[in-house]
Amino acid sequence: MKIIAPTLLSFFLAYGAAAQTLITETEEQYTRSQAARTEAITAYRAGDIAGGLTHMKRALAFRPTNVALLANAIFLAAEAGDTTEVVELGKRYASLGLSPGAAIEEKMQSVLRPDDWSAFQHKFTMAVAPHGEGSLLAEIPPEHALVEGITTDAKGAFFLSTVVSGSILKLTPNGKISVLVDGKGYSAGSFFGLAYSPMESSLYVTYGRVDQTRDDHEDGGNTGVLRIDPASGDVTGNWFLQGGTEGQQIADVAINRQGDVFVTQAQNGGVFKVEERGLTELNIPVTFHSPQGLAFLDDQTLIVADYGRGLWYIDTKRDDALLLPVPESVSLIGIDGLIAHQGRLIAIQNGVTPHRIVEITLGNDTKAVTGVRVLAQNLPQFDEPTLGVSSETGLIFVASSQWPKYGAGGVVREGQIIAPTKIVRLVD
Repeated sequence: MKIIAPTLLSFFLAYGAAAQTLITETEEQYTRSQAARTEAITAYRAGDIAGGLTHMKRALAFRPTNVALLANAIFLAAEAGDTTEVVELGKRYASLGLSPGAAIEEKMQSVLRPDDWSAFQHKFTMAVAPHGEGSLLAEIPPEHALVEGITTDAKGAFFLSTVVSGSILKLTPNGKISVLVDGKGYSAGSFFGLAYSPMESSLYVTYGRVDQTRDDHEDGGNTGVLRIDPASGDVTGNWFLQGGTEGQQIADVAINRQGDVFVTQAQNGGVFKVEERGLTELNIPVTFHSPQGLAFLDDQTLIVADYGRGLWYIDTKRDDALLLPVPESVSLIGIDGLIAHQGRLIAIQNGVTPHRIVEITLGNDTKAVTGVRVLAQNLPQFDEPTLGVSSETGLIFVASSQWPKYGAGGVVREGQIIAPTKIVRLVD
């Protein structure tokens, strides 16, 4: 059933429609913001709440659309009993069309007058209202634990990566599910991003070890990318980073029309090209926070989603990068999946409340974000959506990875129940 809150819909349709100031973030701003954030945390832990708030507001001034900093500032203002500041910061959060989450909302409610809180409660309730529609494509049984990535081949089959099970699944057009690759046989640990290369008729899948990797996975202590024959499941190539998995995780992968393969490094930050001699890091003089999904605008231009900073515009031929400016009412923190779909740039944003899928509009020179339109959010199928793929039948994505339900070693957290993973087609 399609659910649209009329007032919320009119708000989102206007998102990016009016001319807005573009917020930029330079390397100096990022560095100074991180330093101020550290000072804020230190002051708070020492019991200096007022000092913590001052430093956190300074961190926020350098990065004004960063929702993590904004939520921290609201918390500290409430701790300090500064209701005027709580109101002003709360208004800034509400202007982003997002909710700060239950914990921060409870904190605000505890210090604000009932009338003031009621106004915020209304805005935050509107912000998380279900919007859009998704059509169920398949359900993956819980035995295939923690599905993360998805791609499709020229024959209409889908391939899925799993983090806890450490396997690659094949989903045929008639709905049959089978294990194509068992990661244990290749010491892969967990699998993450997937992409299909039409030029080679091959799959590329990233692998490594995270907290949720099962303890019984005897991985080789590496993180990298495998090339796989989608018919047989045979591994035909393996590229990995030197230095093992400590502080390193190859996360996602994208392939341009020329067959060039690029991957992101989530933990230590970086973008790499897959070449026969190995993984070659782009020599880009910027500070990545946690690069995740990536998508090509053309054979040379790559857009990379940095979970903690936003979207990077990268010229892969010149090793040049720019953090895209955004309108003052937009936050692009927390993007996991990034998909080029039918000439559009689509993002799966699971690091904000609510989880949502958005279409991102770029300026004519593609070097600034000019608008964001919410395509779907807080749908009944959602339980930590992750990655997606453009297909002939639409945008297909993993709607319910259930990441938060798994703890260390892939053990299901106490009180949690794992449901079948929903693979959904966005109705757009």
